[in-house]
Amino acid sequence: MNWYQGQVLADRYLDTMLSDWKSTALLLMQAPLLAGLAVLVWGNIERANNVLYFVMVLSMVWIGCMNACREIVKERALFLRERMFNLEVGAYLYSKLRVLGLLNVVQVVTYSAIVSKYLDTRIAIGWLFFNLLAAAVCGTCIGLLISALVKRSDRAVGLVPLLIIPQIIFSELSISKDSFSGISEYIFYLMPSRWGYESLVEFAQTSPEYQVAFGKIMPMLLIGAAAIAISFPILKAQKY
Repeated sequence: MNWYQGQVLADRYLDTMLSDWKSTALLLMQAPLLAGLAVLVWGNIERANNVLYFVMVLSMVWIGCMNACREIVKERALFLRERMFNLEVGAYLYSKLRVLGLLNVVQVVTYSAIVSKYLDTRIAIGWLFFNLLAAAVCGTCIGLLISALVKRSDRAVGLVPLLIIPQIIFSELSISKDSFSGISEYIFYLMPSRWGYESLVEFAQTSPEYQVAFGKIMPMLLIGAAAIAISFPILKAQKY
């Protein structure tokens, strides 16, 4: 990969994002708003429960997807023109991940700080941040895949709920994980929120097994990596 090209593209993308400060402000408002809603609901109980853990992870996947789902499709014409002049797809995806990853960090820090201050999550803020950042990055990678697949921004936004809602249906909040079988079991294993949720549940134990908790985070990162790997040939095949 051309790292210099990736650096230049990342700098340009960051400048573009900062210049469109209204849209960027709306993205940044997602985290405190969702955290505030969580505090409003779970502030009525003494300690966090498993539903809160699931909601936190799902919120971060949602935020990551919404951050990224329009970031390729909205500049498709520019991307295709620059592909004619040796733009590397790898450098292009790297630039997106680099800037959106920075956005993820700001959002997760904000969300984690608010939730940890006002709720008894039973999880050290460092572990909470690490878990939720993995969920946000995974959502960002999925959002970039959506953006690579579609041809219009409104379709990209419309697809996000279709990816989020199944994570609620195929979750332990619906039925016990032992009840999934056949195709539903395979789908259950592919849900990023499932792994982040189980990781937080482990972190919340009185004597957590950190190796197990971190092991639960890895599938989220692998799902995100798979989404980027699929995005690469899709973008590579596109012609002006």
